[in-house]
Amino acid sequence: MRVLINNGTDIANLVTSLNLSGDTKTAARKLNLTFIQSDVDLNVPAVDLDCGYTIFFYDDDLIFQGNVYELEKDRAKSEVKIVAYDNGFVINRSKTSRKFTGALPEDITRSICSEMGIKIGNIAVTNTPVSFIAHSKTAYQVIQGAYTEANKKNNKIYQIVFVGDELNVIEKGTLIDNLVLDSSINLTDSIYKKSIQDLVNMVRIVDSEGNFTGEIISDSESISKYSMFQETLKVQKDKDTQEEARAMLKKPELEGTVVALGDWRAKSGYSLIIRDSNFNGQFWIKSDSHTLRGGLHEMKLTLEFENLMTEEKVEKEKT
Repeated sequence: MRVLINNGTDIANLVTSLNLSGDTKTAARKLNLTFIQSDVDLNVPAVDLDCGYTIFFYDDDLIFQGNVYELEKDRAKSEVKIVAYDNGFVINRSKTSRKFTGALPEDITRSICSEMGIKIGNIAVTNTPVSFIAHSKTAYQVIQGAYTEANKKNNKIYQIVFVGDELNVIEKGTLIDNLVLDSSINLTDSIYKKSIQDLVNMVRIVDSEGNFTGEIISDSESISKYSMFQETLKVQKDKDTQEEARAMLKKPELEGTVVALGDWRAKSGYSLIIRDSNFNGQFWIKSDSHTLRGGLHEMKLTLEFENLMTEEKVEKEKT
């Protein structure tokens, strides 16, 4: 393991704890790091570190590259805590305003990254033109919004990820090769939860005065299994009533969490195979948290039971 500051000083032997986490809804990966620093013990080397410095974390390969955004020095405890983010933090904070007409999401991504000074890696090709208005939106909202619009047309699911300091757009849910979590080998705990408290399996469409129009959007299989839970939708001008009604349907809520021996490849946006009494098959990683302490690498993964697009709504030009 190596932890480099500005790709120079290695502080790995001073690190007491390390946590690396990510979530499909932010695109930014976060590094929490604590290391020893003493102005009394001459055996502890002085470390030059400040906000804005770049942190490189290697475990054979480069695992994380990002900048320090928060720094806390505790003299009594002889320790320094830092919070660093990769360039996902930049695209989540930096805003722009644009209007796109018949533009490809891949071209929109290149244009936004050029404006923000973000390097580009591999960008998923859609060949699907989209049109929308971005008024004071973050770079993440614009790029993810563009790919959300493409998803509506081609049903492909996309995710922004950073590799080093480069922005990549991948087809979300890619299966991690040769990684299986098994309760007899490397899986230490799993939690499964299911709830139908917020279930909606029928939407009754009414006109502006509340009169039933005769249109119903329903999930017959869900109704048969769980009983009927109904909502109503009022017809609105310039809106796709059928699409709005389908969006109101809610399936049973499924939650899954697993704890296992760590593998840095297991991160949000990808999928893996899990085998134990609660889970058996392919599952998608919604969020991940990797902790390295005392030489032990443990990870906690929040799971999705189907590959879902992280949607970002965009504004359309009114006609």
